[in-house]
Amino acid sequence: MLCTSCGKRPAQYFRRSSGERLCLNCLFASIEERVWRTIREEKMIEPGDKVAIAISGGKDSLVLLDVLGRLKKRLRDVELEAFTINEGHPYSCFYRMSRADFVRELAEKYGVPYFVFTFKEVFGFTALEVAERIWKRGEHVHMCTIDGVLRRRAMNLIGKKRGWTKIATAHNLDDEAQTVMLNVLMGNIKRFAWYAAEDSEEKDLIKRIKPLKKVREEEIAIYAYYRGIPLMELECPYVYDNPRYGLKFLLAELEGDMPNVKYNLASFGERLAELVRVEEGYRRCKYCGAVTARDVCRVCELFEKAGLLKEYLEKARELGYLQPNATTLV
Repeated sequence: MLCTSCGKRPAQYFRRSSGERLCLNCLFASIEERVWRTIREEKMIEPGDKVAIAISGGKDSLVLLDVLGRLKKRLRDVELEAFTINEGHPYSCFYRMSRADFVRELAEKYGVPYFVFTFKEVFGFTALEVAERIWKRGEHVHMCTIDGVLRRRAMNLIGKKRGWTKIATAHNLDDEAQTVMLNVLMGNIKRFAWYAAEDSEEKDLIKRIKPLKKVREEEIAIYAYYRGIPLMELECPYVYDNPRYGLKFLLAELEGDMPNVKYNLASFGERLAELVRVEEGYRRCKYCGAVTARDVCRVCELFEKAGLLKEYLEKARELGYLQPNATTLV
């Protein structure tokens, strides 16, 4: 059977959501065009932007770097650079950093500078040091939560120093669908106020963009494999007791009967986000001065649970990260 798109080459991939049968050339072209259309329609990247591409070392972030590198000529008057954050636990130290040479080569191919930063440099502690302190005190906080909260803060702090205007993350359609379903199952309606414009400029943070958010993970994996981008051989051990892990398989089953279920969920999340408004205004963390919806931001809350708040604030003050209204602990 010939490719639905070009009508010349044998079809090698069936896209159930649209009924298309595509050769690999047309599949890859459609992925790149979908990313470009998403960027353009949502004005994710505009002239004058300095966009930082977040690289985890997994296939999604490497594909994001490759696609944005290929689209670089269309992104006029836009500066790109890539970065990796090493959280400082065995998985990130061994697996993630083992990809650094490949990432550097891929970035150089497209003329994109690549940098590596660490939690130790930014906070004075690794994620594992914070986690162990919290767990020893009898508190249960998932490692993914610690990584995620501190990584978001680190990206913002580093980005402001480097002049980033946007941070591009590799969240794909599957990630978006999982987020919507998780928030629905948890009855967390307020989270939808953050869904469409997460970490937006209104909250004094560098705007996050998701160029891959309309691309299925399966298609990203095929793109990576045939473009010579290494696939994940070792999965982070902390992922297995993360609620998202089970949702991945549940959505895969649902997709068998409803090919568009992931698109529908992502679209539902965006429409709901337009209707939801956060009632309370944003405040400043009483310790570090960062914007938060509570008295204490989640970063300071984690360091407080670990008994490391004073040390963290001293490190932040030393690096010039604290806001003018930050509190000095004695």
